[in-house]
Amino acid sequence: MYRLILIALLAETLPVLSALADDSGSIIIPEREINQVLLQGLDRLAEGRAVSDIVVRHLNVGEENLGVSVVQRRKVEVMDSTSGIAHPDLDEIYYIVSGTGTMVTGGEFDDIESSVSSLLGPMERGEIRGGVEQYVEPGDIAIIPKGMPHGWLKIDTDVISYIIFRGDPNKVMEEKTE
Repeated sequence: MYRLILIALLAETLPVLSALADDSGSIIIPEREINQVLLQGLDRLAEGRAVSDIVVRHLNVGEENLGVSVVQRRKVEVMDSTSGIAHPDLDEIYYIVSGTGTMVTGGEFDDIESSVSSLLGPMERGEIRGGVEQYVEPGDIAIIPKGMPHGWLKIDTDVISYIIFRGDPNKVMEEKTE
């Protein structure tokens, strides 16, 4: 089932990516750059932050923007309720690099609050009611459609690190080419 969803998302994205097919070739983000950003994120967490979300690239690829970010979060013990966010304009695909935890996705928000983030555009947040709990570990991929509430019920390890691929058809995020 998930393979079919991933294939459908890729099939939808391929025509957009053809906008990059000019003389400059595709965009390559080297592993060493991702590793540098992972280290930078760990430094941010060591400074006391609970979350580090660093945009690596966010590019105009024609009809939409596509982005890659590295996110790291500190350990979170199980809570009585799960607060989360939703992005009305962004589809997200998480690739878990290291660490383990339990995500909550879907459901609805109690006491919804709306805001606009300079990083991610319009956002909604609140306590998630009726979501699905799903354990994730390195190598797992989570596909979070635009508008879906999502948050962390628990992070088992000291840090969880993941790469987020963001589809931005409404171009609500600023471009970052390098």
